[in-house]
Amino acid sequence: MTEKTVAAAIVTYNRLALLKESLAAILAQTKYLSHVIIVNNMSTDGTTEYLDSLNDERIVVYHATENLGGAGGFNQAVRLFGEQLQDDFVWLMDDDTIPEPDALSHLVAFTLDHPEVGFVNSQVRWGSIDGNPSWMNVTAPRAFTWQRYLIDTEEPAVEVVNSTFVSVMFSREMVAMVGLPQKEYFIWGDDMEYTNRIADIKRGYMVMNSIAVHKSKENTKPGDIVAEKDDSRLWRYNYEYRNRVLTARRTSKKEMIKVVLVAIVRDWRKTLLKKEVSFRGKKLGVILRGLWRGLFFKPAIEYAVGLKTLKTQSLRDAEMDLLD
Repeated sequence: MTEKTVAAAIVTYNRLALLKESLAAILAQTKYLSHVIIVNNMSTDGTTEYLDSLNDERIVVYHATENLGGAGGFNQAVRLFGEQLQDDFVWLMDDDTIPEPDALSHLVAFTLDHPEVGFVNSQVRWGSIDGNPSWMNVTAPRAFTWQRYLIDTEEPAVEVVNSTFVSVMFSREMVAMVGLPQKEYFIWGDDMEYTNRIADIKRGYMVMNSIAVHKSKENTKPGDIVAEKDDSRLWRYNYEYRNRVLTARRTSKKEMIKVVLVAIVRDWRKTLLKKEVSFRGKKLGVILRGLWRGLFFKPAIEYAVGLKTLKTQSLRDAEMDLLD
């Protein structure tokens, strides 16, 4: 059998030093790497000049001419994978992701051993290989599967419900079935929505031996508006709540109602009543506006040109059929 090939993909914006470190770590992978797609999201810190100076035929550079946001960047990266390359898998990450040399090898090996897999992601540490888990990249194990890990600690992977775009890999077949990441999300939540789409057809797994380091500035929980101290970041939460509602709505009406209620009962209520909350008034407005926008947010799913096949029956529908 011909060895499988993988195209890594990085979305970058004004983090040249981290981009260089991430790219070096990707190019140092021990097996399977064929290409590295880099989407430069209008950087102004010398990234453009650096990328244009590279002389490596494996590297595919796309210089955006408008601010695509992280979501638009990953949409473009997967589009390039589908339309311009012929690799078997695409491996996504931010420009502050530093994978260990064998991270990709472990992802591919698990996938080849388990052809029913939809996506695989690495175990993500924060700051350094010896650091704590990167909390924004920790996703929940699927219900009624986690108990077996209490018994068998040698399991090679944990089944998860979705994944962030920090060292996650999926196949060309899956891109053909589910389309491209939702560029209209702009920032936050596009990774969860996209891997939800995949996991509705084939399950996702965190591969325990595949390790990546996330060198984000802080090791914070995702979307915690109550604890947010930076006024300049509040605009992001408009997208956070809007995108949460659409992601839930695409799962079920019940899930959408749950997300809205949790946002109001937990986030809005805590913001209103908890002591010493920064920018209380602004935050209350952001939560309500974001939720309202999410009810009417209906962007179409795009597909790479020439890469679209019919989906198999969703696992959720199959499970419901068994209950009938």
